[in-house]
Amino acid sequence: MKKLMIMGLLAALVGCGGAGVREGAKEAGNANFYQHWVHSHEEQGGSKTPNIFRPAGSRDFPASRFRMELGFDANGQCNYKFLSPNDRHEMRNCIYTKIGNKVYLYDEQGKMLSHLSFTVESASKDKMTMHYGVASPVKKDEKKDGKSK
Repeated sequence: MKKLMIMGLLAALVGCGGAGVREGAKEAGNANFYQHWVHSHEEQGGSKTPNIFRPAGSRDFPASRFRMELGFDANGQCNYKFLSPNDRHEMRNCIYTKIGNKVYLYDEQGKMLSHLSFTVESASKDKMTMHYGVASPVKKDEKKDGKSK
């Protein structure tokens, strides 16, 4: 219960409360984003970007030592496959905020997961293309009182 309360509070703090995320989905014009995605790197033909993801269960993916998975719901909750150094990969909970086509992921303590945050190129019901790496949504030159230098 306490963990759920903390997750809800963090979701609100990073700007992804229930209504805000649904409004963001309308703004982006694409509710197809909200599902569980699996990296289909075989389709990229050796190219590093854009990354291609397919819905979980949509196909039999070939065996792979690690295959990224990302899951999103419309209420700001998400999970991702954690790349463990001992090959015991697991799904971990996170929260996110979606601003336009930028998706910012945060761990359960509210720390931004910058290596997992990304920009969506497109998302249909059966395919998402994206690029990892986005700038923080908070400008570094802002003072603590919220005013710019």
